[in-house]
Amino acid sequence: MNWDSILYELKNNSDKDISNDLLVMVKESDRIFLTGSGRSGLALKAFAMRLAQLGKNAFFVGETITPAIEDKDLLIIASSSGETSQLIKYADIAKNIGAKIWLWSTNESNVIYRKSDYVTLLAGKSKFSTSGITQQPMGSLFEQSVWLYGDLFVVNYMNEFNISESFLKSRHANLE
Repeated sequence: MNWDSILYELKNNSDKDISNDLLVMVKESDRIFLTGSGRSGLALKAFAMRLAQLGKNAFFVGETITPAIEDKDLLIIASSSGETSQLIKYADIAKNIGAKIWLWSTNESNVIYRKSDYVTLLAGKSKFSTSGITQQPMGSLFEQSVWLYGDLFVVNYMNEFNISESFLKSRHANLE
């Protein structure tokens, strides 16, 4: 395994394009809630930071300052398996309230997929899968895909809505 092998796996991601519908959905969402477990959650936190720098009200579920989700909000879930019990619970709560759900996953055969309004399929496998899709251990490819897809989304959002890098910089944390 080498750097080129990892880059090759990433290059063959399932959803490589960002649809205009997704860009508009994020723009029109009052607030955006994001959640994922483990390393998937860490990668999604990076996306939450960029959303905040884009001027969105973004919250990572489980933080002490996360407010209640409401019907005009969006919940983004990163779950390779789509079967994580806590994330299913969050999807149920969001669905019952009327919020939109956008799942980032590796497959269409899962509980959260069936509850979601939008789905982005990314390369990878769940940590317990025996799939040969990647040489990397456990969920590494999916976690990398979450990070890079988030960055791809941000660049497309900036281009679509004429947001400059200096705008992001002005909203970057200054208490570091």
